[in-house]
Parts: sequence; C-alpha cells; structure tokens
Amino acid sequence: MPLRYARMRGSRPLDDHKESAMTNPPLALEPLAELHVQIGAPIEVGRVPGGRRRIIPILGGTVTGRITGTIEPGGADWSLQRDDGTATVSATYPVRTDDGAILTIANKGTITVHDGAPLGLTAIAVEAPEEGPWAHLNHTPVVGSLTLELGSDRPVRLAFYTVQVA
Repeated sequence: MPLRYARMRGSRPLDDHKESAMTNPPLALEPLAELHVQIGAPIEVGRVPGGRRRIIPILGGTVTGRITGTIEPGGADWSLQRDDGTATVSATYPVRTDDGAILTIANKGTITVHDGAPLGLTAIAVEAPEEGPWAHLNHTPVVGSLTLELGSDRPVRLAFYTVQVA
C-alpha cells in the first residue's frame, strides 16, 4: 500500500508524481516582528552533560511589526554553553498581542561570534489560538536572528521572519 501524505491545495498525491529530478524552490524571508526582550539575572545551574546550563528569566518586552504587543513575564531561556564555545537558545515565553491574543513562542537555536559580536540564529514555533487572526502562525515556518545589546534595559533583540516559497 503506498504511503500517503496530507496534500496542499493544488498539489497531487506524492505517488502520482513520476520519478524525476526535482529541484527545491528558492525560499524568501518576509519580516514578521521585532522583539526587544528584558531579561533577569541568570540562574547558574552548573555543569551538565554537554556544557554549562543557565536559566535566564524573561521579564518582559515589546513586539513591533506585523505582530504588535508585549512580551509577558514568566518565560525563560534554558541556555547551554557548550564545550565548543557555542551557546544554545531554548526559550519559551508568552506574547500578548495588541488585540488580546496570547501567542506562545518557542525559540531554539545557537549563538556564535560573528564579526566580533554574538549572533544567534533560531527556528521559532508559534502557538496561537485556533480561532482568530493569528491561527495561520500555527503552521507557518518562522526563523530569526538574535543580537545582544549589552548595557541596555532590553538587551536581547530578536528579528522574526516567515519563510515563503519565492
């Protein structure tokens, strides 16, 4: 029995396609939001398998762009400083949009040094209410970049982009 997958609008089942050399379509990024995040003092967990763990509380922040709102307190980044010098990001936090919806953001990636400054690249999953204007984000690929603005009251700056077929 052939394996079947969910179909996108206008597509044919996979087993209907002739075997041929297909090329992947080019992708494009479309700006979604910019976040300025206020963080608290890290909780030093210490050495764990794979590196040094720190839990960084997320205290709040602002969201601008196609999504506008505030970052609510209560989230955290369970950061791991790996032995190779790379830091991982594993942050989950709530965003309250200006229309009152609560979006749960799960942001995972790595931070390395680029041109002498820390730069993070992340994959973002957005969990939105099933009904309403943000529901499409539940199945939209989102990627982002992360920079640190040391000395600022909102030292973490994130830029989120949706991924589209060009």
